[in-house]
Amino acid sequence: MKKQHFKHRAVLALIIVIAIALVITVISLVQALFDLSSDTLAVIVSALESMGLIVSLFIAIQQLDDSKEIARADFLVELNSAFINTPGNLELYTALQNCRDERCAFGDSCPPDSPCAIAVDKVTVSNYLTFFETMYLLLCNGVITFEMIDDLFAYRFFLAVHSKLVQQEKLAPQPENFKNIFCLEHKWLQYREKVAHKVDTETSVYRKLPLKDLMKTDEQIKLYEQWIKEA
Repeated sequence: MKKQHFKHRAVLALIIVIAIALVITVISLVQALFDLSSDTLAVIVSALESMGLIVSLFIAIQQLDDSKEIARADFLVELNSAFINTPGNLELYTALQNCRDERCAFGDSCPPDSPCAIAVDKVTVSNYLTFFETMYLLLCNGVITFEMIDDLFAYRFFLAVHSKLVQQEKLAPQPENFKNIFCLEHKWLQYREKVAHKVDTETSVYRKLPLKDLMKTDEQIKLYEQWIKEA
Protein backbone atom coordinates (compact mmCIF):
# COMPACT_ATOMS: atom_id res chain seq x y z
CA MET A 1 0.00 0.00 0.00
CA LYS A 2 2.79 2.43 0.91
CA LYS A 3 4.61 1.64 -2.36
CA GLN A 4 1.44 2.47 -4.27
CA HIS A 5 1.14 5.79 -2.45
CA PHE A 6 4.74 6.60 -3.28
CA LYS A 7 4.21 5.75 -6.96
CA HIS A 8 1.15 7.99 -7.04
CA ARG A 9 3.15 10.85 -5.52
CA ALA A 10 5.98 10.32 -7.99
CA VAL A 11 3.58 10.36 -10.94
CA LEU A 12 1.92 13.50 -9.58
CA ALA A 13 5.28 15.21 -9.20
CA LEU A 14 6.24 14.26 -12.76
CA ILE A 15 2.96 15.65 -14.08
CA ILE A 16 3.50 18.90 -12.21
CA VAL A 17 7.05 19.26 -13.50
CA ILE A 18 5.90 18.60 -17.09
CA ALA A 19 3.06 21.09 -16.63
CA ILE A 20 5.48 23.75 -15.40
CA ALA A 21 7.76 23.10 -18.37
CA LEU A 22 4.81 23.44 -20.73
CA VAL A 23 3.72 26.67 -19.04
CA ILE A 24 7.21 28.10 -19.43
CA THR A 25 7.15 27.16 -23.12
CA VAL A 26 3.74 28.78 -23.56
CA ILE A 27 4.94 31.92 -21.79
CA SER A 28 7.90 32.13 -24.12
CA LEU A 29 5.56 31.87 -27.10
CA VAL A 30 3.23 34.49 -25.63
CA GLN A 31 6.16 36.81 -25.05
CA ALA A 32 7.18 36.39 -28.66
CA LEU A 33 3.64 37.05 -29.88
CA PHE A 34 2.63 39.88 -27.52
CA ASP A 35 6.02 41.33 -26.72
CA LEU A 36 5.85 40.98 -22.90
CA SER A 37 8.55 42.78 -20.97
CA SER A 38 11.48 40.73 -19.74
CA ASP A 39 10.75 41.81 -16.16
CA THR A 40 7.23 40.40 -16.31
CA LEU A 41 8.50 37.18 -17.79
CA ALA A 42 11.19 36.92 -15.10
CA VAL A 43 8.60 37.28 -12.35
CA ILE A 44 6.43 34.56 -13.84
CA VAL A 45 9.34 32.18 -14.35
CA SER A 46 10.57 32.83 -10.80
CA ALA A 47 7.14 31.98 -9.41
CA LEU A 48 7.05 28.76 -11.39
CA GLU A 49 10.54 27.82 -10.20
CA SER A 50 9.42 28.39 -6.61
CA MET A 51 6.47 26.09 -7.21
CA GLY A 52 8.83 23.46 -8.58
CA LEU A 53 11.08 23.79 -5.53
CA ILE A 54 8.13 23.31 -3.18
CA VAL A 55 7.09 20.17 -5.05
CA SER A 56 10.67 18.84 -4.89
CA LEU A 57 10.84 19.47 -1.13
CA PHE A 58 7.50 17.76 -0.65
CA ILE A 59 8.69 14.67 -2.51
CA ALA A 60 11.98 14.65 -0.57
CA ILE A 61 10.14 14.80 2.77
CA GLN A 62 7.82 11.98 1.74
CA GLN A 63 10.80 9.87 0.67
CA LEU A 64 12.43 10.51 4.05
CA ASP A 65 9.27 9.42 5.88
CA ASP A 66 9.10 6.27 3.77
CA SER A 67 12.75 5.52 4.55
CA LYS A 68 12.07 5.87 8.28
CA GLU A 69 9.13 3.50 8.08
CA ILE A 70 11.20 0.96 6.18
CA ALA A 71 13.99 1.26 8.75
CA ARG A 72 11.52 0.71 11.59
CA ALA A 73 10.04 -2.31 9.85
CA ASP A 74 13.54 -3.76 9.41
CA PHE A 75 14.28 -3.10 13.08
CA LEU A 76 11.07 -4.89 14.07
CA VAL A 77 12.16 -7.91 12.02
CA GLU A 78 15.52 -7.87 13.82
CA LEU A 79 13.77 -7.58 17.17
CA ASN A 80 11.67 -10.62 16.40
CA SER A 81 14.78 -12.52 15.31
CA ALA A 82 16.46 -11.59 18.59
CA PHE A 83 13.51 -13.03 20.51
CA ILE A 84 13.47 -16.25 18.51
CA ASN A 85 17.24 -16.72 18.70
CA THR A 86 17.52 -16.13 22.44
CA PRO A 87 18.12 -19.55 24.02
CA GLY A 88 15.02 -20.97 25.66
CA ASN A 89 12.51 -18.33 24.57
CA LEU A 90 10.57 -20.49 22.15
CA GLU A 91 10.74 -23.47 24.50
CA LEU A 92 9.36 -21.41 27.37
CA TYR A 93 6.69 -19.85 25.17
CA THR A 94 5.58 -23.26 23.90
CA ALA A 95 5.56 -24.75 27.39
CA LEU A 96 3.50 -21.89 28.81
CA GLN A 97 1.05 -22.09 25.93
CA ASN A 98 0.65 -25.83 26.43
CA CYS A 99 0.03 -25.30 30.11
CA ARG A 100 -2.43 -22.52 29.40
CA ASP A 101 -4.32 -24.87 27.11
CA GLU A 102 -4.44 -27.33 30.02
CA ARG A 103 -5.23 -24.52 32.51
CA CYS A 104 -2.18 -25.55 34.47
CA ALA A 105 0.14 -22.56 34.69
CA PHE A 106 -2.78 -20.23 35.34
CA GLY A 107 -4.48 -22.35 38.01
CA ASP A 108 -3.83 -22.88 41.69
CA SER A 109 -0.76 -24.99 41.13
CA CYS A 110 1.49 -26.34 38.42
CA PRO A 111 2.13 -30.10 38.75
CA PRO A 112 5.83 -31.08 38.82
CA ASP A 113 5.40 -33.20 35.71
CA SER A 114 3.60 -30.50 33.71
CA PRO A 115 5.21 -29.26 30.48
CA CYS A 116 5.97 -25.82 31.90
CA ALA A 117 7.37 -27.11 35.19
CA ILE A 118 9.74 -29.36 33.27
CA ALA A 119 10.78 -26.71 30.73
CA VAL A 120 11.03 -23.71 33.01
CA ASP A 121 14.18 -22.92 34.95
CA LYS A 122 15.41 -19.67 36.41
CA VAL A 123 17.90 -18.98 33.62
CA THR A 124 15.27 -19.50 30.92
CA VAL A 125 12.79 -17.22 32.68
CA SER A 126 15.47 -14.58 33.27
CA ASN A 127 16.43 -14.55 29.58
CA TYR A 128 12.79 -14.22 28.56
CA LEU A 129 12.17 -11.34 30.96
CA THR A 130 15.45 -9.62 30.08
CA PHE A 131 14.38 -9.46 26.45
CA PHE A 132 11.26 -7.52 27.42
CA GLU A 133 13.17 -5.32 29.86
CA THR A 134 15.35 -4.31 26.92
CA MET A 135 12.23 -3.68 24.85
CA TYR A 136 10.92 -1.39 27.60
CA LEU A 137 14.09 0.69 27.43
CA LEU A 138 13.67 0.98 23.65
CA LEU A 139 10.10 2.19 24.20
CA CYS A 140 11.22 4.75 26.78
CA ASN A 141 13.81 6.13 24.35
CA GLY A 142 11.36 6.35 21.46
CA VAL A 143 13.12 3.78 19.30
CA ILE A 144 9.93 1.73 19.05
CA THR A 145 6.27 2.31 19.94
CA PHE A 146 3.51 0.15 21.35
CA GLU A 147 1.76 0.45 18.01
CA MET A 148 4.74 -1.24 16.37
CA ILE A 149 5.12 -4.12 18.82
CA ASP A 150 1.62 -4.82 20.14
CA ASP A 151 0.38 -7.28 17.53
CA LEU A 152 3.63 -9.24 17.43
CA PHE A 153 4.82 -9.24 21.04
CA ALA A 154 1.90 -8.52 23.38
CA TYR A 155 0.72 -12.12 23.71
CA ARG A 156 4.27 -13.38 24.23
CA PHE A 157 4.81 -10.87 27.02
CA PHE A 158 1.56 -11.31 28.92
CA LEU A 159 1.58 -15.09 28.50
CA ALA A 160 4.77 -15.15 30.56
CA VAL A 161 4.35 -12.37 33.12
CA HIS A 162 0.75 -13.38 33.90
CA SER A 163 1.72 -17.01 34.31
CA LYS A 164 1.51 -18.17 37.91
CA LEU A 165 4.62 -20.26 37.40
CA VAL A 166 6.77 -17.36 36.16
CA GLN A 167 5.41 -15.12 38.88
CA GLN A 168 6.26 -17.63 41.58
CA GLU A 169 9.63 -18.45 40.06
CA LYS A 170 10.90 -14.92 39.48
CA LEU A 171 8.59 -11.95 39.86
CA ALA A 172 7.05 -12.48 43.29
CA PRO A 173 10.18 -13.30 45.34
CA GLN A 174 12.05 -10.09 44.41
CA PRO A 175 9.80 -7.69 42.49
CA GLU A 176 12.28 -4.84 42.97
CA ASN A 177 14.63 -6.65 40.57
CA PHE A 178 12.02 -6.44 37.81
CA LYS A 179 10.88 -2.84 37.98
CA ASN A 180 10.97 -2.52 34.17
CA ILE A 181 8.68 -5.53 33.78
CA PHE A 182 6.13 -4.08 36.20
CA CYS A 183 6.25 -0.70 34.44
CA LEU A 184 6.01 -2.27 30.98
CA GLU A 185 2.98 -4.34 31.99
CA HIS A 186 1.20 -1.26 33.35
CA LYS A 187 1.92 0.97 30.34
CA TRP A 188 1.15 -1.79 27.84
CA LEU A 189 -2.25 -2.46 29.41
CA GLN A 190 -2.95 1.27 29.31
CA TYR A 191 -2.06 1.40 25.64
CA ARG A 192 -4.30 -1.54 24.76
CA GLU A 193 -7.23 -0.07 26.65
CA LYS A 194 -6.95 3.68 26.07
CA VAL A 195 -5.13 3.96 22.73
CA ALA A 196 -5.76 0.76 20.80
CA HIS A 197 -9.23 0.34 22.35
CA LYS A 198 -8.78 -3.40 22.63
CA VAL A 199 -11.22 -5.13 24.95
CA ASP A 200 -9.35 -7.81 26.89
CA THR A 201 -11.46 -10.11 29.05
CA GLU A 202 -10.57 -10.64 32.68
CA THR A 203 -9.76 -14.30 31.99
CA SER A 204 -7.41 -13.59 29.07
CA VAL A 205 -3.63 -13.63 29.37
CA TYR A 206 -3.77 -9.83 29.32
CA ARG A 207 -5.84 -9.42 32.46
CA LYS A 208 -5.57 -12.61 34.50
CA LEU A 209 -3.10 -12.54 37.42
CA PRO A 210 -1.99 -8.88 37.07
CA LEU A 211 1.41 -8.05 38.51
CA LYS A 212 0.08 -5.46 40.96
CA ASP A 213 -1.51 -8.32 42.90
CA LEU A 214 1.98 -9.62 43.66
CA MET A 215 2.64 -6.59 45.83
CA LYS A 216 1.34 -7.72 49.20
CA THR A 217 2.89 -5.55 51.89
CA ASP A 218 2.32 -1.83 52.37
CA GLU A 219 5.95 -1.21 51.45
CA GLN A 220 5.61 -3.16 48.20
CA ILE A 221 2.36 -1.41 47.28
CA LYS A 222 3.96 1.97 47.88
CA LEU A 223 6.97 0.94 45.79
CA TYR A 224 4.71 -0.22 42.95
CA GLU A 225 2.76 3.04 42.97
CA GLN A 226 6.06 4.95 42.80
CA TRP A 227 7.22 2.91 39.81
CA ILE A 228 3.98 3.51 37.94
CA LYS A 229 4.10 7.21 38.66
CA GLU A 230 7.64 7.48 37.33
CA ALA A 231 7.04 5.25 34.27
